[in-house]
Amino acid sequence: MSLPQTATAEKSSTPIANQIAETLIRDIMRGHYKPGQRIREQEVADRLGVSRGPVREALHIVEQNRLAENVPWKGARVVLLTIDDVEDLFLLTAALMGVVARLAAERATDAELEEFSRRVEAHATTAEPAHRVQEQLNAAFGLGTYLFHIARSPHVAETIGRVVRLVYWQHRVLNAADQAWRSRAVGTWRALARVLITRDAAQAVKAINAVDAHARKRVLKIHRELGPAVYDLFG
Repeated sequence: MSLPQTATAEKSSTPIANQIAETLIRDIMRGHYKPGQRIREQEVADRLGVSRGPVREALHIVEQNRLAENVPWKGARVVLLTIDDVEDLFLLTAALMGVVARLAAERATDAELEEFSRRVEAHATTAEPAHRVQEQLNAAFGLGTYLFHIARSPHVAETIGRVVRLVYWQHRVLNAADQAWRSRAVGTWRALARVLITRDAAQAVKAINAVDAHARKRVLKIHRELGPAVYDLFG
């Protein structure tokens, strides 16, 4: 499973700690560590063949990414987000992606906007029943990553990177999404591609917000229906 390419929120002065942090972030997002599960320094050190010092630094980076938290007297554990946390994340993503869409409409070349449309159509094929939902989600986050690129604002991409990782993680609950939801998701991306081609920045913001709203409604619905059991879907 590919992951969205986003910058680590905080870098350590030790390269090995940065590498361990990225490994732990991938482990969390792939379900190796479940929400609420402890991440034991010694276990990580033994598994990766390193000392506990860089593991401790790495866990600090993971905490900065908001994927883990330090529990007094117990150490690090994967975060358990409340439904309010999840809603706030989606609202923040919508606001930040609105900036990205506006900048893409204003700064991207014609060739880049045509390439975005091509990628949207490639994404559409992953919504077919023969493909797993996770493939569609990965493709969708690939579209978002390409938007970061053509928006030409490294600072905006750096700012949104941490939030995108958390939202991507929350999308794991969509593994049970029905075909109607998957088809409508494609429609929201196609609508965005159409308005980007016209370079209508205001409409591009509305279109990317529709992409976000479609996912947000479904994810929050699952959280409300399942309560704490929702995190069983993160494995």
